[in-house]
Amino acid sequence: MIITDVIFDLGNVLVPFDWRIAVHGLLEHLPRDLAEKAGKDPKVLALAISDIIEALEIGSINFEEFHGQVVARTGLTTDASQFRRIWCEIFSVDVEMTRLGQLLTRRYDVWLASNTDEAHFSYIIEKFPEVLFYKKAALSYKMGIMKPDQGYFVKALELFGIEPEQALFIDDLLENVQAARKLGITGIQFTNYRTLLGQLAELGLQESSLPRRYSIE
Repeated sequence: MIITDVIFDLGNVLVPFDWRIAVHGLLEHLPRDLAEKAGKDPKVLALAISDIIEALEIGSINFEEFHGQVVARTGLTTDASQFRRIWCEIFSVDVEMTRLGQLLTRRYDVWLASNTDEAHFSYIIEKFPEVLFYKKAALSYKMGIMKPDQGYFVKALELFGIEPEQALFIDDLLENVQAARKLGITGIQFTNYRTLLGQLAELGLQESSLPRRYSIE
């Protein structure tokens, strides 16, 4: 079937992020031993609270509960408001990718599929309203399930009201792309803007919906 729908991931596709920014901002609010370990390897902190992050991203807990559990787990000394600010200030926007998404809406139905939490998503759409070019968003914290679980993609397709064979899914994580492909969705692992343009052209997406200076002759 011809592709009629394009589904974008959010983080590290439309809005790059760097967890090290949040970790750096939290170091002065952590017990010395944990701060020293996390300062050398930011993954130390992520691993310490990974299960709590997942609970937040599937909506099992709200942000205030998340903050309380992180405090109990790590000894963090920030209040919820300060923690939310540090937690969210990790994002930037990819101007070329958001422009591409906007251009694709000329000929295709464009959707969003993201593992995210309420705090991050609210921050992103307020800070970077240019990402609001999609018709609907499948957000893990609202759906109660995350990529790469195939159930996530089943729910997303139902939410969008589209067939898998008509859809193209773009995500930076291969495991998510592979899960989508198992349902019959065409998947592209996003690596960079220029490579993606070539992949879109190879799939036959309309040249007039791609940026002119990079369109395929």
